[in-house]
Amino acid sequence: MHTMTPDPTDASPPDTRRRDAGVTLPELIVAIVLMGVLLGAVLTAVQASVRASSVAFESAQLETVLLNASDRVARAPQLCDYEAYVDAAALAEGWSADRTSVDVELLVANTGDASDWQPQACPADVSPFDVQRLTVTVTNPAGTITRSMTMVKSDVN
Repeated sequence: MHTMTPDPTDASPPDTRRRDAGVTLPELIVAIVLMGVLLGAVLTAVQASVRASSVAFESAQLETVLLNASDRVARAPQLCDYEAYVDAAALAEGWSADRTSVDVELLVANTGDASDWQPQACPADVSPFDVQRLTVTVTNPAGTITRSMTMVKSDVN
C-alpha cells in the first residue's frame, strides 16, 4: 500500500488551499446585500441634505423679499395703503405680486391693550402724528413657507 506524503513546499493546510480558489455564492450574496444597505443609507442622507439645502435657499429668498419690502415701506411717505411698495419687493425678486400682503392698523389709544390698534381704512387722511402698525406677510412661490414682519411707522421725528 502506498501512502501519500505531503508536499514539503506547501505549508498551508488543505482547507486553506480550497478556500483560496474563490468565493462561494452565499458570501457573494451577503457582500451584495451589505453594499446595497450601505448605498441605501448614503442615498437617503444625500436626499435629506439636498432637501435641507433647498428649504434653506427658499427661506433665504423669502427673507430677502420680506426685508426689501420692509425697507421700501419704511422709506415711503406715510400713507393708508403700502401694497404697491410691498408688491415691488416681490416683483424685484421675480415673484408674483400676489405672494405679499400688508395690513395697516392705526393707534387709536395708548393703554397697552390689543384693542389700541384698529384697522386703517382707505382712503383716509393720514396725519404726520398718526402711528401705524404694519404687518408685512410674504409667502414663497411654492406656498410652503410664510413669514411675517411687524413694524411701527410714523412721520414724527
